[in-house]
Amino acid sequence: MKVQLILMCIFFSFHCVHCDECTKLDISITQKVEHEGFHRNILWLIESTHTPEQKWFQSDCKFSIKQDIPNGMFVNPDEIADLNRTGELISYIDGIVDVEAPAHESQEHIIYVFLNQSDIERASITLPVHMRYQRSQITGGYGKVLLRKPSLLMLCSESSKRACVRGLKVEAPCDETAHKVCIWKNFSYQALFDEVELYVPVGDLDDYPLVSIVTLLLGCTGCIYILSVLSTTPL
Repeated sequence: MKVQLILMCIFFSFHCVHCDECTKLDISITQKVEHEGFHRNILWLIESTHTPEQKWFQSDCKFSIKQDIPNGMFVNPDEIADLNRTGELISYIDGIVDVEAPAHESQEHIIYVFLNQSDIERASITLPVHMRYQRSQITGGYGKVLLRKPSLLMLCSESSKRACVRGLKVEAPCDETAHKVCIWKNFSYQALFDEVELYVPVGDLDDYPLVSIVTLLLGCTGCIYILSVLSTTPL
């Protein structure tokens, strides 16, 4: 019995020392989706419930947001590149993005948004996304696209003062250059939002004959107009 008590004391002593060496972080994220139609903005507000300790800022730990993008939407690589160049985002797209493909011919991809240490106190991030065209239906209506909650990843070196966190290990790019892959930890944050279902207009197959006839007439009218202009233009 005495041996067990001694072992328990040693365990708790070691545990407390370990806790003193790490920084406790309590982070919350609020999400909002702006606009309707095919062009949306995902807004994230990242906040810490208390000011991180000084040793957090002296460490080399950093965070990133990992957002899975379903096949019903996409992030435009050119648009993201412009935001990276102007410093509005520090991000990397993992996956192949075809901006012209409809939802049923597209693949999911991932975007990583890298944060500075000071962003943990309070930061606002805007991520532009675009909805894809859905397969037309007989009745038309709206299609649904489920936007899952993002993951918050944390990366620290072995020699740094780590944040007090226990999470699953995740392989992800070390930074926006994606030259190397690092082992991040999935950080548990307080999500002040739920998963969102976004609605996208779906074409009505009942309108297909009318649309085809109108398109044909407009095409013929345009050709006749161009030919008439060319025939009256002196050589």
